[in-house]
Amino acid sequence: MFLSAVIIALVLDFTLGDPAWRQHPVRVLGYLISYLEPRCREIPAHPRVQGCLFLALNMAVFIVPICFILLVASNLGALGHAIFGTTLYFALGGTCLARDVYGVADSLGREGLASGREKLRMLVSRDVDGMDETAVSSSAIETLSENFSDSAVATLIYAALGGPVLAWIHRISNTLDAMVGYKTDEYIEFGWASARLDDILNYIPSRVSVVIVALASGDAIITLECARSHGRALSSPNSGYPIAAFAGALGLRLCGPASYFGVLHDKPFIGDGNRPLSHDISRALMLYWNSYAIAAATSVLAALLIWR
Repeated sequence: MFLSAVIIALVLDFTLGDPAWRQHPVRVLGYLISYLEPRCREIPAHPRVQGCLFLALNMAVFIVPICFILLVASNLGALGHAIFGTTLYFALGGTCLARDVYGVADSLGREGLASGREKLRMLVSRDVDGMDETAVSSSAIETLSENFSDSAVATLIYAALGGPVLAWIHRISNTLDAMVGYKTDEYIEFGWASARLDDILNYIPSRVSVVIVALASGDAIITLECARSHGRALSSPNSGYPIAAFAGALGLRLCGPASYFGVLHDKPFIGDGNRPLSHDISRALMLYWNSYAIAAATSVLAALLIWR
C-alpha cells in the first residue's frame, strides 16, 4: 500500500495543495503541542527531562491513532489504499509552501513592501518590521529552500521507506522543532529533545535535497560547489545545505544578519552572487517546482523498488 499511498498523496498535493481547515491534522498537532507544553513544564524535573516527556507524549498521542486507522484500512481494499494516501497527503506540505511564498512575491509586487512583510510574517520566526525589499526577498527564498528539504524531500523519503507512519513521525518532529526548538532561554533546554530529533531525521534529506536542486538547476556543478562551500555556514547542521543549493543555482547571496525576538543575530551570508530582489522569488519558485517534480518522481520510483 505504500507505493499507492505515495502516488495518491502526490496527486492530491499537486492538485489541491494543503487545505486551510481548522481540523487539518497539522493544526490539530499544533493545538496538542500548545496544550501539552505548559502541563509538561509543571513536572518536577529538569527542563530537558520535561522536554523529553513532552516529545514522547506528542508522538504517542498522535502516532497511536494513525497506526490504528491504518491497521483497519489495510483490510479495506481500494478504500484502504485511499485512506493510506490521504493520511500521507496531510503530512506533505510541498504545494502549500510554494503558494505561501508566492503570496509574499505577489504582495510585494502589487501592494508594496508593507504587505510583503505581513505575508512573510506568517512564514518565519524572525522579526520582519523594518525589513527592506532585499531582506524580505531573501527571507522568502530561504524559507522556500529550507522547507523544500523539510516539507517535501524529507516527507517523501520517509514515505517511500516506511509509509504514512514514518512520514508522520518526521512531520511531528519537524512541527515540534518549529514550535519549541528555539535557542532562547525559555526553550534551549525544554526544546532540546525535539530539536535534536529533528536534526537527526533531516540530516540525510537535507543533503539529498542538494542533489535534487542541482539536477533541476541550469548548472549542477555550481550548485553542488556552493552547497559544499556554504552548507555548514549556519549553526543548524542541516538548513544551510538546501539554502546554499538554491543560492548557487540562482546566483544569489542569501541569509546574513537577522533579528529574532528582538535580538540581532550575526548570521553569515550564503552564496557569492547578488542580494535578491522581489523578482528573484519568482525564479526561486520555478526552481522549487522543478525540484519538487524530481523529488516526487524519485520517491515513486524508490517506493516501487522497495515495496514491489
